[in-house]
Amino acid sequence: MDSSGTERRERARETLPDRVGAAFQLLMQVRMLVAAITLLLIPRDRLVPQAFVLVTCIVVLSWLAANHWQLLVPWLVAHPILLALDICVSFAVLGIGGTSGPFFLSTVITAAVAGLLYRWPGVLGVSVIQIVLYYGTLAFSLQNEAVVLDTFQSVVGQPAFYPLAGFAGAALRRLFDEHSRVEDAHRQAEVVAAAAEERARLAREMHDSLAKTLRGISLAASTLPVWIRKEPSRGVAEAERIAAAAEIASREARTLLAELRDPSVLQSLRQAVDERARAWADEAGVQLTLELDERAELPPLARYEAVAILSETLTNVARHAEARSVLVRLAVEGESVVCTVRDDGKGFEAKELPVLARDGHYGMVGLHERAARVGGTVTVLSELGGGTTVTARLPRTSPADERLAEVS
Repeated sequence: MDSSGTERRERARETLPDRVGAAFQLLMQVRMLVAAITLLLIPRDRLVPQAFVLVTCIVVLSWLAANHWQLLVPWLVAHPILLALDICVSFAVLGIGGTSGPFFLSTVITAAVAGLLYRWPGVLGVSVIQIVLYYGTLAFSLQNEAVVLDTFQSVVGQPAFYPLAGFAGAALRRLFDEHSRVEDAHRQAEVVAAAAEERARLAREMHDSLAKTLRGISLAASTLPVWIRKEPSRGVAEAERIAAAAEIASREARTLLAELRDPSVLQSLRQAVDERARAWADEAGVQLTLELDERAELPPLARYEAVAILSETLTNVARHAEARSVLVRLAVEGESVVCTVRDDGKGFEAKELPVLARDGHYGMVGLHERAARVGGTVTVLSELGGGTTVTARLPRTSPADERLAEVS
């Protein structure tokens, strides 16, 4: 197989906007309908087996293209000769039904497809080919009395539809490309904002936890020689306390470094949740069940917060729940993505947020704060001996996305 052709198809599959595929699908559906109508309107004396087979093939091919555009469009982009073959078959049908028949619209749709897939170079090349074939078909139809009079419409008006339709397709593609660039820039800005916000959070945590721990170690170490000289037993106890504090500081540093390397902003939500949950299960030795909807996706900042909520929840399970199994579910419900973590552990008495904060349970409070930061909510259901269910419901679009949609 031609490796260069394969590379072109893969590149087209990766870079082609979904909106282009959706527009192609709509055009193919219209062409399928036009071809079916043509089959019904071809005069009986002209409906020979060859004409029936050709039109039926176009109906079937249009249906396949509409329903499997993800596979076909990369082939068309990488191999324009395929569209040229389609054009030849279409004009064979046009010659049977006549240039004034309904099938003419099908050939115009092909010009729009050329503009959509190949932009301006495709419009120029395909329009020239179609105009040449149109006049050849018109001459053939005149000889066979398919048309009676070579009016201005048939000689000039109808061929002009090809470049016009191609222009519309190319303009639509340019619009899609510009919208994709705006979305990419918006996503990149969200990634940068998420990274900046996370750096600020980590700086606060380093100041509030690691820095204070290291300061305590420094103060204790400075007094250690005094205790060793005056009271050796107290010196031994202080040394043990310094060693324990150093271990805590090391663990805090590892945690912060791991969060600095967190790739979840750059991954899909499903991939990030899958990797994080499996890594936790392997380390904790807990049976894990995953139910992850591939459609579940969030903007970068919300995706980061969702993974952080999952990580904090699983950490709480490992520390406090004494669970044997955990279910992690990712689902789409309306305009929200719902992440659920359910364990079969010992549970606890659910309390209000102010009570949790007063009692020092800042991890639970942090879950709610993270969800609220991106316009979402967290619900915690638990009872003693009945396990715990944590449900995070986050909007699939950020406020910035909604403003962008309104402007568009």
